[in-house]
Amino acid sequence: MLNIFTREGLIAFLYTLPALLISLSIHEFAHAWVAYKQGDISQKIRGRLTLDPFKHIDPIGFLCIVLCGVGWGRPVMVDDRNFKNSRKGTMLTALAGPVSNLLLAVLLTLVLKILMMVGVFDNIVANSIGTIFLQMFLYTIEFNIVFGIFNLIPLPPLDGSKVLAYFLPQSLRGIMYTLERYSFIILLIIFCTNITSYIITPAYNAILNLLNWILNL
Repeated sequence: MLNIFTREGLIAFLYTLPALLISLSIHEFAHAWVAYKQGDISQKIRGRLTLDPFKHIDPIGFLCIVLCGVGWGRPVMVDDRNFKNSRKGTMLTALAGPVSNLLLAVLLTLVLKILMMVGVFDNIVANSIGTIFLQMFLYTIEFNIVFGIFNLIPLPPLDGSKVLAYFLPQSLRGIMYTLERYSFIILLIIFCTNITSYIITPAYNAILNLLNWILNL
């Protein structure tokens, strides 16, 4: 967690801010776009079909990210009555957010690989400004991996819970709906403990190793 009340912590936060805004924006935009494609036109009316980060930032969630290192964006409110298939549409909309983050991490890695192949990479790291931009680029890759993995955790209110609910039999689906009533408590436990690191860290390392393999090809 960054201490923004120190000079070093504030500088580090400013380095990570673009990565944070990009990760949040692509995540929430993906939710809205898939919901829109499934028939929920309210996303366009609400102005969520945009990559403008200010449309997707939740002030309290963003403050929690700044102060605690964990937070959330402004959630996309879905009207599943507009979906042709309510359950499937809800699942696809939920899945879109974390998948978009992981795909962006892969895409940016491929861009970095291309820059290395054509020799532009060496010119970038040859000066201090280029090094700063490269660091921000790498932060964006890392943030998107973490966002993707974290939101796939199958606990309410995270996206993974809606994905899991789609595949559960009717008899077990009610358990997930019941857990949603305690979303605030679940989030509090997640934010105040290190329990998610046992899930995120191994998955993060596995994906990062894969992306490093791509760069070293």
